[in-house]
Amino acid sequence: MTHNDEFIGQLESYLDDHEGSTPLPEDVRDAIRAELPLTRQRPPWWPARRSLEMNNMAKMGIAAAAVVVAALLGYNYFVAPNVGGPGLTDPTPTRPATPPPLSGDALEPGTYTLTSEGETAPDVIPFPAGSTITVPAGWSQADGFRVLSEDAMVMFWPWEGDLATVYLDPCQWEDGQVEPPVGPTVDDLANALAGQAQRGDPVPADVSIGGYSGKMVELTVPDDIDFADCDGGEFRSWEGRYHQPGQVDEIYILDVDGQRMVLDSWYLPTISEADNAERQAIIESIQLGGP
Repeated sequence: MTHNDEFIGQLESYLDDHEGSTPLPEDVRDAIRAELPLTRQRPPWWPARRSLEMNNMAKMGIAAAAVVVAALLGYNYFVAPNVGGPGLTDPTPTRPATPPPLSGDALEPGTYTLTSEGETAPDVIPFPAGSTITVPAGWSQADGFRVLSEDAMVMFWPWEGDLATVYLDPCQWEDGQVEPPVGPTVDDLANALAGQAQRGDPVPADVSIGGYSGKMVELTVPDDIDFADCDGGEFRSWEGRYHQPGQVDEIYILDVDGQRMVLDSWYLPTISEADNAERQAIIESIQLGGP
């Protein structure tokens, strides 16, 4: 019997005594034999010691060896690839789960599904299936179609009927609206907003968001305006849409498969450069429709 066989026999004896009947399979024996020559051998001056009864030190040594062997086999059989036999294979890749809808107030950073299901008005514009938006930390949501921070918001305007009423003068909005009422196309709305009084004659710019093209009109509020002089103390662009002093609105008007969709991304003059960069990143993250 070789020293290796003697060691294996002692290991089996230990397992029989302390763990029940656990004979080592031949492949386990082979694995142990393969590893034993790699371990540090005792130096020639180490006193040889044989005994029919294993002393405590020997038992501890065998126990430690069992732990090492178990760890080795656990790695070889459950982590490392097997050669010549069945092994664990990589799981089949799965598509990411559908992003959760915008809900609650504060948002965890991540990608969310846009939805207007909470709106019951008959003229609400539905989002294409699978439309998503990605937000960083520190942003909240409202209504399932708008996300906001302390001094900025990225929001869709889902009520198509409101967009027919664009006021001639946002301050004196009771004086009248664009006539005839604004038509259904991208250019109809972009030109009506660009022609409003007190806006500084903005020029609609070509844009693309989420794979769809359209126009962007930047609307500003005059620095020297006194809201007390405006009708109702409000500065309005269209029905239901009013603004705060110094507010800047980027109105993105998109043609989504023949349906006009309006994204209003606004910010206040107090916004930091970092927060404004986050706002722009959110706009660029929007996908209208699934992959």
